[in-house]
This record gives sequence, C-alpha cells and structure tokens, in this order.
Amino acid sequence: MPITGLTFLLFALGAVVLYYLFPKRLRQYVLLAASILFYLTYGVRMAGYLAATVLLTYLFGLWLDRLAAFRPAAETKEERKRLKRANDRKKRRVLALALVLNFASLVLLKYGGFLVSSVNALLSVELTLPRFLLPLGISFYIFQTSAYLIDISRGKHRAERGFLRYALFVCYFPQMVQGPINRFAALQPQLTEGNDFSWDNIQHGFLRLLYGVLKKAMIADALAPIVAKIYGGYASYPGIICFLGAALYCVQLYCDFSGGIDLMMGISRLFGISMQENFCRPYFSVSLSDFWRRWHISLGEWMKDYLFYPLALSKPFGKLAQLCRRHMPLDAAKCIVPSLCTFLVFLAVGVWQGPGMANIAYGLWNGFWMSLAMFRAPIRKHLRLSPEDPKKGALVWGVVRTNLLVIIGRYFSNASSLRSALGMLKQTVLHFGVTRVHAALFTELGFSPSVLWKVVPMLGVVFAVSFAAERGTDVARWLCERKWLVQFLILFAALLTVVLFVYGNAGYTPIAYVYENV
Repeated sequence: MPITGLTFLLFALGAVVLYYLFPKRLRQYVLLAASILFYLTYGVRMAGYLAATVLLTYLFGLWLDRLAAFRPAAETKEERKRLKRANDRKKRRVLALALVLNFASLVLLKYGGFLVSSVNALLSVELTLPRFLLPLGISFYIFQTSAYLIDISRGKHRAERGFLRYALFVCYFPQMVQGPINRFAALQPQLTEGNDFSWDNIQHGFLRLLYGVLKKAMIADALAPIVAKIYGGYASYPGIICFLGAALYCVQLYCDFSGGIDLMMGISRLFGISMQENFCRPYFSVSLSDFWRRWHISLGEWMKDYLFYPLALSKPFGKLAQLCRRHMPLDAAKCIVPSLCTFLVFLAVGVWQGPGMANIAYGLWNGFWMSLAMFRAPIRKHLRLSPEDPKKGALVWGVVRTNLLVIIGRYFSNASSLRSALGMLKQTVLHFGVTRVHAALFTELGFSPSVLWKVVPMLGVVFAVSFAAERGTDVARWLCERKWLVQFLILFAALLTVVLFVYGNAGYTPIAYVYENV
C-alpha cells in the first residue's frame, strides 16, 4: 500500500473512523490492527523482519529493566558497591549484545551488498550474499527501539510489560515510513490511553494532511524526473544546469521528506496523537549548525543523545581533552573533542544515508564544516576581531552561505557514485556556460509550462507559510480561528487542488518517498 496513493489515504481515514467508534480502552488495539495490516500490505517477509525486531527488543527491554532496577542487599557498604559494579558490568554487556543484534539486521540488509562488493574488490575474491528485501522504514524502527533499550539501561523509564502495547509503539503506522524517531516516554502514553474526539484535532490534522500531499505531489513529484535527468546525464548539460539540478534536488528532497512528515503528522493528529516535529524551516538557517538543528530533528537529537555525548564522555576522549588542555590554549583545547565527535557523528549520518562512497563523502563534507565552525570563536578572539555582526545584511549573507554549502553537499547525497558527484562538480566549475540554458530546461529536461503552473504557485504557498512561521505566526492556528466561511473556502480550495492536480489527474504518477526504504 504505497503511501503516495489514494488507497493509503482512504485506509488511514477509515482507521480514524473505527478508532472513534470503539471504546477508549480498545482504541489502542484498533491502532495496532491498522498498523499490522498496513505493514502486511508490503509483504509477509517484511513484516517478519519487523516482528523479529519487536520480539527481540521487547525481551531485552525486560532484561535490562530488571538489571536497572537492581538494588544490592548486603550488610556492608563495600559489599553493596561490589555488587552494584558487577550488576553495572552485566547491564553494559546485555545492552551491547542487544544493540549489536538489533543493528546487525540493519547492517546485513542495508549494507551487506556494499560490504561484500567492497571486500571482493579489495581482496580479489568472489564472495556472494543472498539477496534480501529491504524492509520498509528499517532505519527508523531500529533507531527507535535502540533508543528505547538505552533509555531503560539509563533508568529514564521502565520497560513496557505489555507485549501488544510495546508492539504498537514500534509498529504505529504513521511513523513507519519516514519517521520521526519517537521517544517511548513521549509517544507511548498517547497510544495506549485512548484520546477523545476533538474538532480541533480534526481541523489541524486535515489541514496538515492536505499540506503534505500538496508539497509531495505538486512540488517533489513534479521536480523528481527533472532532477533525475540532470544527475544521470550531467556531462551533457552546462555547469549552471548542474548547479540548478542540485538546488532543485534540495527543494525536491525537502518537499518530499517534510511533505511525507506533514502527511503522517496530520493523520496522527486525527487520532489525537502528536509526534515529534522533524523540520523547522531549515532553509532559513543562518549557519550550517543551525540548518542541522532544523533538518530531520529527531535523527539529530538521536545522534546527539546516543552517539555524540557517549563519545565525548568516553575515557579515550576524556584523556584526549586532558592532553589538549596541557599543550594548547584553553579556548582551542575546549573545541578539540566536540569538533572531533561532531565529525564522527556526521560520518555516521553519511553512512545512514545509504551505502557507497558518495554518501560517506556527504557526511565528511558536513562534518568538516560543522567541526570547523566550532573554532570560529577562538580564532576571532585570537585575531582580535570584532564580534560577528548581528545586522540584517549579515543574517541574509548567513542564509545564502548556508544554502550554498547545503547545495554543494547535495551533489554527493543524490549521486549514483562518488565519481559521478565529482564529475558533476567539475562540470559546474569548468563549464558554467549559459548558452544552452533555455533549450536544456524547456526542451531537453521537460520543464514545461504545465510543470511551472504546478510548482511555482505551490512553492509560493510553502514559502509564505514558512516565512509566517519564522515570524512567529502559526498559520494553521490562525486559519482555525477565522470565521467558518473563510475556513471553508480555503479548505475547499485545497481539496479542489488535490482532486484536480493529484488524485483526479490521470497524468499524475506517484513517486516513492526518497527515504521510504532507508
């Protein structure tokens, strides 16, 4: 059941109706049944991978919970300390085993082919690996269940005793395709307690659902074929077209990813359930670090809590920090460990994007600039430069500079290989000519008036909504506070647009979400 199609929307709306028809105590089982049915439509084998992850992490969660709740009963203080240390060592070993087994499926299914081909090329052997199906949303539920286990071991919350309730937390279908990566303590109570019908939830849910559909169908899906042609045949286009292709991919990816999130957040809101926000107008960012605080927020927070801080607080990095303080100026020494950990985190982000050297290069590109930015303040202090200008012009330059860095990074993240990414960059730099721009855009690439008629007005809507939100105005809240006639007209216009240009348009071909199988 592809979530780009009308069938999925009808399925989700049917689940919403059934949810409110059942008593509150049974509504969690409606959600669980709908989630299982949704995932089964992608195949029994995919559902089997998910079921194995649910069972594995559920059992390990109970084990870790028992170890985390351990209170040594001994007569002497020394004996209690000894028993506690022994229990902590066992807890770390159990957690390590759970995480290894949990991530093993992700490594095998997502990166197995790449690793085997790399070994074959390096050692001149011919190893083979059975071809596996890549389960829908595997990265998201692996990350989510891993966070659940780590939080139990840290004592942040107790393990869920009810297997079905835990299965719902993992399998809740609005989060399965593209996230967000929800935390147990925030999501679980909303899933199991049952929510009352609220007209406010229905209003906000439908508005966000429609907004997501329009972003995905009218912008992302319209730009996808054009972007694919540019990246696939960059050598035959002038450099300005290559740069435009990378810029358009930024727009496509944002509208695809955030549009899918908006769609699923809207559906979840219809159930009265709020998930973690995943985007906060990233293209208004004034720095690359600001961009990554606004882009894929749940993944960024996961990396910060479960990778960055454990690395930064580990013994090897602690010794490195002490060494730097002894031999370097204090301001610079304070930046070494955070910058190195940041670099490693973004290397992990690049690997998460998918197998291949191009994705690794993408992580290295962002990691380099993010790490370098941490030394900005010490360098300015050493050179006795004035504080950075907070004026409007400086902020505009910050936005432009940030978006240029993001666009260059997208040369790598969407390329078929590292060679292609570097070739496209070379074409951009060395052959930036503008002589064939018109012919390339409107004849060769198919950037027709019909495409412009869909993309440009919808981009204007997205920009207006984002700009208003950046200025502190919640457009959905503002609309819901208007008179009923205004609400009706805007909702009718949105529905009419969806009918005419999306699901009622025979020429519209739904395209799978970019991160549907990561």
